[in-house]
Amino acid sequence: MNLIKFETMHFPILRSWLTSEREVVQWGGPYLTYPLTDDQLEQMIIEGTTAPPKRLSWTAVDANEVPVGHVQLALDWINGVARIGRVMVAPAMRGQGLAKPLLEAALEQAFSHPGIERTELNVYSWNTAAIRTYNKVGFLHEGVRRSSAKVGDERWDTAVMSMLRLEWEAGLHR
Repeated sequence: MNLIKFETMHFPILRSWLTSEREVVQWGGPYLTYPLTDDQLEQMIIEGTTAPPKRLSWTAVDANEVPVGHVQLALDWINGVARIGRVMVAPAMRGQGLAKPLLEAALEQAFSHPGIERTELNVYSWNTAAIRTYNKVGFLHEGVRRSSAKVGDERWDTAVMSMLRLEWEAGLHR
């Protein structure tokens, strides 16, 4: 799996993977709206053009350059924190073990920056499959923000997980 720069040509592919408000919020958080618009997706790219970048966005491709996933890093350069977010394996490719290498590629990107000491992520507590994968990669559970997102008539709790540079370098992700 390789990560390539997320570009406008990837917008229709990503949109096709997200078919409801619930899926958009699960993927991108409560500040995105369904259906995703070019403006929302373009903003993600724009955040990568600042110096230093606020967000880096990638499309994951297989050996044949077919898009199989998406991942982003939000970067807090002052505190040395990268936040993995908007992680998705293409619906047709799920169950094939692609999430772990996708996350490892994102961690490699995060820790390739010497100033990044911590990588963290948020995941909705009901998403047990994702939490299992994050644990396998080496993320540690830090806590829960209760009732932190409103989706329709539901309230969702958000789990916070992290990995430190020392843990990454020690190979705890393997």
